[in-house]
Amino acid sequence: MPGVGTPRSMPAPMDAAKSMMLCLAYIVVSATLIRLNKYLMAKDRFPFSMFLTACHMFLSFALCAALYLAKPLAFLGVANCEGKKMLVMKWMAPIGVACAISLYTSNQAYMYCSVTFLQFMKEGNVILAFLMSCAVGLQAMNRVRCAIIAWIIAGSMMAVTGEVHFAFIGFVYQLISQLAECF
Repeated sequence: MPGVGTPRSMPAPMDAAKSMMLCLAYIVVSATLIRLNKYLMAKDRFPFSMFLTACHMFLSFALCAALYLAKPLAFLGVANCEGKKMLVMKWMAPIGVACAISLYTSNQAYMYCSVTFLQFMKEGNVILAFLMSCAVGLQAMNRVRCAIIAWIIAGSMMAVTGEVHFAFIGFVYQLISQLAECF
């Protein structure tokens, strides 16, 4: 039978346009949330990063639950977890804790550092993830990769020393956030 078992495909230009629109929407939402968090996280405005983190996590949970209720087929892996709820919790709880730590410390860092500086620091997540992968044996370090990492770290150090309002505590909060995010 035609169409049975084959995924419906869009014409190439429509597929590309849809992908571009999704990327644009992601960038706009992300930039808006970053600026909103920076605006909120001021000592005289709303310096409660723990509550802000709880709101972020609750909203994520509520939207995922609503999406699951509206379109369960979007969550294909849920069927594989039937009867394995404790196993899933065993693996998901540490990820949730790491996410909470990352959100909290990232929001806290907004009180001390500029958005530009923090976003630049977040680019280091690629290096952190690679180094953690090397530490657990998922990747292998070689001279070329080491030289690239040293080059990136040197550039990062120049950016850190060029920060007009460098606050070490903000740097530490962001570093903790990044370590939790790469966990």
